[in-house]
Amino acid sequence: MSAAATTTTDARVADLRRAVGCDVIAEGDAGYDVLRRVWNADIDRHPLAIVRATSATDVVAALQHCVAAGLPITVRGGGHNLAGTAVLDGAVMIDTGLLRSVELDERTGRVAVGAGCRWGDVDQALAGHGLAVPAGVVSHTGVAGLTLGGGLGYLSRMFGATVDHVEQIEVVVADGRILTVTEQDHPELFWALRGAGHNFGIVTRFVFRTIALPGLVTIRQQLFGASDRRAILRFFHEWGPAAPGNMGTYIRLLRAPEYWSQIPAEHRGEQIISVATIFYGDPAGEAEATAPMFALADPIYSSLRTIPHVTLQHSTDDEFRYGLGHYWKHTSLDNFDDEGIDVVLRFVDEYPGRSLNSSAHIAHQLLCPFELIAGTHQPRPRPNDSTAGIESVLSVNIGADWRYPSEKAPLVDWARRFDNELEPYRNGTYINFTSVAGDEEMARSVYGDKYERLARAKRLYDPNNVFSRGLVNLAENEDSVWAK
Repeated sequence: MSAAATTTTDARVADLRRAVGCDVIAEGDAGYDVLRRVWNADIDRHPLAIVRATSATDVVAALQHCVAAGLPITVRGGGHNLAGTAVLDGAVMIDTGLLRSVELDERTGRVAVGAGCRWGDVDQALAGHGLAVPAGVVSHTGVAGLTLGGGLGYLSRMFGATVDHVEQIEVVVADGRILTVTEQDHPELFWALRGAGHNFGIVTRFVFRTIALPGLVTIRQQLFGASDRRAILRFFHEWGPAAPGNMGTYIRLLRAPEYWSQIPAEHRGEQIISVATIFYGDPAGEAEATAPMFALADPIYSSLRTIPHVTLQHSTDDEFRYGLGHYWKHTSLDNFDDEGIDVVLRFVDEYPGRSLNSSAHIAHQLLCPFELIAGTHQPRPRPNDSTAGIESVLSVNIGADWRYPSEKAPLVDWARRFDNELEPYRNGTYINFTSVAGDEEMARSVYGDKYERLARAKRLYDPNNVFSRGLVNLAENEDSVWAK
């Protein structure tokens, strides 16, 4: 960097520091390299500065200064977004990660959650009260990002998505106002934030309704050899979505690591299929409820344990640890025939990567090339939020994961080709599980008949597209519908 450029950059950061009342971290400062990093290690970007907001007023000060100075902004909550929308070269990152309060009103069962919280913060605060907010499956996922995209997890089949439990959102909008948004106050913004909320403002606080936990959770997992994959996939297609609502079923296809000494030697390094059921309620009823899914073949590995929900929520954190690169695709399906199974098995067998799973144990949730999750044959209508792709019979995740950058290219190419071949079966995409930050064309594709309403809300609350780093950008160019 030239001396002139350095002087200019220093002046911009100095001006920003004078404008806000909290810490501003720039390149060369202690903590900069940690704070600019996000969960997906493939994202390696260098923001101009990082504003460590401690309140909504800090957010306002940073936002207003950046808009006036012409500085692009990004927003970081938990930093778990696959596409890395929290960080951009040369932009100012407004980091809400210090807003981590969790306040439960025991009388009403409402919980106020700071936008910098991870779901582990919420789960641990509520566990002693026998309560939860239906959310994700990894404790270090950020509350804000997951909620604004819809929010799916182990409790979703029983209680719905995370957005179904949002009662109030505190958000800083583009003109610097701090709004308290509910069904009654700013209802169009409330609708937009719950499902497509990544580029409408900077959320600083949520209020959720909690649910009473439905007892302990029993996790049954069995691994089967490659020869059993087709029969299991065929059976799961019908059985999984029709299973009782207090149970989720997860199918994963992968090549078993060579170091998994828990399975017979002849299956190490070979293709396998993992079947896991997550059963809430009286453990005595679990075996009968799950028996059909495990009756098709003889397993090469079995595990069974009954644990509290809060333990479940932390149980696969190591599998989805920081430091790995990821490129994922998501597809919602309503049907999945034998030709679709042929496509899946062919691509799984061609996976150009290697296993990055934990060597300590075989978790019920694994990094894998292909994951199939049971939805339901009776999806809830979703006219009252802006979600897309979260209600379907089956949910498909294609996962390319790597440790070293040199491994990336063939994996990304594989994931794209795999996703393209599943296009005939697609009826939606869940934006929290995609690695691509999209343009207007993608927004129209993802949100369908909700797009025009979203565009109107965008025009009302962010007419100059200050928040342009959302997962699906509603304002990609000057000719887009929101700008007219």
